[in-house]
Amino acid sequence: MSLSSLQPPISKASSVLSTNPPLPRTVLTALRHGHFNEAVTLIRQEHNIGVGEATDLIESYLRSQPALKRHIDNTQADTREGLLRWLLFLLIGGIGLAYCLT
Repeated sequence: MSLSSLQPPISKASSVLSTNPPLPRTVLTALRHGHFNEAVTLIRQEHNIGVGEATDLIESYLRSQPALKRHIDNTQADTREGLLRWLLFLLIGGIGLAYCLT
């Protein structure tokens, strides 16, 4: 199997690129801050499309931007880690308070 058979012809590649319009600046800003859901909402409002279509559009953009995808993944992981810390703090504090009051 030759390498050229693995790549689509240039005519097909250009049509694929033209089907993905550039994302608005507000959506890119939301993505850079790690706010994926906000970016989906902004795309839906801008293009008047459904959640699935907006998510697909953003995910296809992120596939072409691996550094931005890694940044978003790291930001979301940090957010989950912070949330877990707060939940543990509140749980331990609640147990301590219940222990002191009994």
